[in-house]
Amino acid sequence: MTRQLLATAAASLALVAAGCGGGDESSSTSPTEEWATSFCTAVTTWKDSLTSVTEQFSSPSSLTSEALTDAANDAKSSTETLVDDLKGLGAPDTEGGEDVRTSIDELSSTVESEVAKIESAAEGVSGLADLPSAISSITTSLTAMSSALSSTVQTAESADASGELRTALEDSPACANITG
Repeated sequence: MTRQLLATAAASLALVAAGCGGGDESSSTSPTEEWATSFCTAVTTWKDSLTSVTEQFSSPSSLTSEALTDAANDAKSSTETLVDDLKGLGAPDTEGGEDVRTSIDELSSTVESEVAKIESAAEGVSGLADLPSAISSITTSLTAMSSALSSTVQTAESADASGELRTALEDSPACANITG
């Protein structure tokens, strides 16, 4: 059951950015296309890292408090990198760029808060009996991060009326990796 919860959380992370599709690469790259590529690269790297963390628990024998603490530390590290990368992007140079930046700031706050909850849950495990509750808390946090990311992607796609950012997200090869 615990393994299924983690697998479900990993699968939901794989689907969070379903709005980022793939398309043909342009011959010239606009600032908006560069922003979209950087955004999707950061998200892909983070998602892959969290998926790798949850895959550590594919075997019941790997469900230990030490492994859970290590996984929480890995999740924290990858989340810190994501937040730094996203904050470094700033607002895309589009009509609704500030709305996207605000959404990214909200995403950053959410993932930082949820990773703190993951750490707390992992630290609260003193034996095997504590693992199911910790895994449940961690899964809830992963789901919350997934929802926040999905909301940010939706905001990015719909923020500018001209659809420039949506097109950049759809056409960026880096965004294809998010759903791949």
